[in-house]
Amino acid sequence: MDFEAAKKLVSQSVPEPIRKHWVDVDGVRYPPKQAYQLISRLPKESFKTHTALARLRGIGFITSAYQPETGANQTEPNAAGGATQADYTNLLAAFSTVLGFLHAKDLTERLSSAESVFVGSGMTGCADTVERFEFSEDLLDAALAVRQHVGRLNDVIHATVIARCLPLILEPGETVKARPSLGAGNDPSRPFDLETDRRIAEFKTAQWKGADTMRERGVFVDLVHLALDDTGRRAQLFVVGPDPKKFLVTSTRSAEKVLDRSSPRTRTRFEEKFGPAGQITVAEFTGGPAAHIEIIDIATLVPSLS
Repeated sequence: MDFEAAKKLVSQSVPEPIRKHWVDVDGVRYPPKQAYQLISRLPKESFKTHTALARLRGIGFITSAYQPETGANQTEPNAAGGATQADYTNLLAAFSTVLGFLHAKDLTERLSSAESVFVGSGMTGCADTVERFEFSEDLLDAALAVRQHVGRLNDVIHATVIARCLPLILEPGETVKARPSLGAGNDPSRPFDLETDRRIAEFKTAQWKGADTMRERGVFVDLVHLALDDTGRRAQLFVVGPDPKKFLVTSTRSAEKVLDRSSPRTRTRFEEKFGPAGQITVAEFTGGPAAHIEIIDIATLVPSLS
């Protein structure tokens, strides 16, 4: 049914009282289940509010955003524009929804099972599979809410690790020379995560899991940046666990291969100072031009990372 026909059909009925969610029909708000029941002719008990909201939005209606029930009423933002207690309550509910989905069954096994069930299914079968494996609207909304709020969690970890390390590694009389890069990544004005009057340092706070190609590239690029420095200051590369150092001291991959996705400027500077990148391995570079760089396990300073 198209939007105009659906709108005409719903508008012929008197709206029932709205409890929480709504759909706008020509400026009049209806409960989503009432509106979708009028359009689909399905009994209300056969579908949930989140299903009605999704179907109505698909037709073209404006609706309220679905949020799992939390037992707390939504309130306006505070005067400073910050989050309210209700915002935090809803976020906690979102975390609970996502964690419940993840812990109910091994995610890989769950997705594999769902994939198998979808094969050969038509519209009704697919809808049944959605319900069976709980790929619900509230799960999607919860996952999106969690991702929105914790998308920069790595930056929080990166910043906190560096901040906690500073008082532990600075020597008497040593001072921080430039703003440390507490956020992940370096800008041209701050080539290193830490720069003092005595040392330069890079921090990699990721915990390696086994399939770490991107992390391997990142840690090698940081090693190269430290090796390119010609100020004579102490150079340190802080990593988590033994795997990053093991990669750097044992890898037989060529520096050219590992640097293939780094910036052209980095590759050019490498070859200008160290020669053709295709003629030296990661391990040879670590034990040669970068031999002066200390590779330190941050977990020795911040045990939480162990």
